[in-house]
Amino acid sequence: MKLYYYINTGHRIGLDRLRRSAPVINALSDMGIEVSMLTNDFRAGEYAKEQFGIRKYVSVDVVRNIANIATPADALVFDSEEESRAMWADMATYFRSFIRISDNPDDFAEAGEILISSMKSIGDAPKADIVDPRYFEATDHGDERIYFWGDDDYDQELLRVADAFEGLDITLLEGYYFFMQYGSELAGKFKSVEDSENYDEVLMHAGRFLSSSPQSVLEALAAGSNPLYLKKSGISVAWDAKMESLGIPVLSSFDKDAIEQALSATLVYRKKVLRKEAASEVATYIKDNLR
Repeated sequence: MKLYYYINTGHRIGLDRLRRSAPVINALSDMGIEVSMLTNDFRAGEYAKEQFGIRKYVSVDVVRNIANIATPADALVFDSEEESRAMWADMATYFRSFIRISDNPDDFAEAGEILISSMKSIGDAPKADIVDPRYFEATDHGDERIYFWGDDDYDQELLRVADAFEGLDITLLEGYYFFMQYGSELAGKFKSVEDSENYDEVLMHAGRFLSSSPQSVLEALAAGSNPLYLKKSGISVAWDAKMESLGIPVLSSFDKDAIEQALSATLVYRKKVLRKEAASEVATYIKDNLR
């Protein structure tokens, strides 16, 4: 039996699921389980190798092609909302073990599958509040205000709302899939622009970290970087309640006055809700459910 770990990634999707899945894959590897990461594009695999030390990765252009790589004797972890319940049921029947990770609070497990949720407790499954352990390390924080849209902006939506950041002394942290020279186009609206290669350093030392990427907000919370969540289109509203449960302010629009007020406020976060051990706990649960 081989274990495959599929993650929905790409220049229209971003890398949020990869950022939470990579530490689980590393924890599984530390337990002696050989895991092959499956991503939607080669660049995501390269990022996983460079930033998380993932050794084995393969790009899969469509979900149905997973069956061209894996066999019925193998196990599949599926971190994605792609396809349909009928497809998930087929996967549960086809693979020796099928474990799905979901961000939908109304989701439920089909017959034969195992469900892990980031939004609710399901049986004895650990909640998928996964942040790479490195973000829990103590760091010094300055006064820098950072904004991170996310790793993807294929339709250049940020450019259309960037006026909201002008004059607020905010530095833009570029996304991994940003177009060449896109940062230059945005530069006039921000204090400065940081390359995506500096993601960890910038996030972990920020004084305030404003982001439209839910996973990056969680990482900033773990790092003590005083995050704020600025909603953008296409992200499930379920994340609003998630952020509020952690004491993270949710800004519903790209409004300059609202952003400035939120950045100046003194906030009390529930950082202890996130646990450094979460990745290893999810990995252990996956290992224990490999038939």
